[in-house]
Amino acid sequence: MEKIPIIKLYGAKGCHKTHYYQLLLSEIGLSYLFLDVETNKEYAEELRNLYENRKLNFPTITIGNKKLRNPTSEELQKWINKLIPQILKIHHDKDNNRYTLDINGEIAKIEYVITNDKMHLVHSEVPYNLRGKGIGKILVEKTFEELTEEGYKAIAICSYIKAIAKRSKKWSKIIG
Repeated sequence: MEKIPIIKLYGAKGCHKTHYYQLLLSEIGLSYLFLDVETNKEYAEELRNLYENRKLNFPTITIGNKKLRNPTSEELQKWINKLIPQILKIHHDKDNNRYTLDINGEIAKIEYVITNDKMHLVHSEVPYNLRGKGIGKILVEKTFEELTEEGYKAIAICSYIKAIAKRSKKWSKIIG
């Protein structure tokens, strides 16, 4: 799996908005660094360096290189989904023979056909504007995990899926 970017919450212990973000991040299940800018001068300076006006604009959340100043819960969730897709749940859509990851309404998918009690993974697709972010690899690995848990045996037909399986010690032995 891809590495989860570091999440930092710049705020103050007594700030109700900071507390709100602590609860949100905990509910989502993400670990984060809480940097109290009122009690630690280094954290305050780090926060000032994020802004041209050098003000203590808190609460501010950073996810890797993305900076979010006082986001709504929907904005925060949108960016978490986009920047940390590995926490998303894969969905097995049996009616349409596919596994999907919903990233803010955009669907990454792997399509399959079942022949002779084996799942043939025939096509993978990531929406164009989400490509190049590691989402395809996450989609494939989550699909492998899910189909294995469901008791399926699989054969990779799609060249991308096949490449991901071959590069992994774990999956190269399981996915044909």
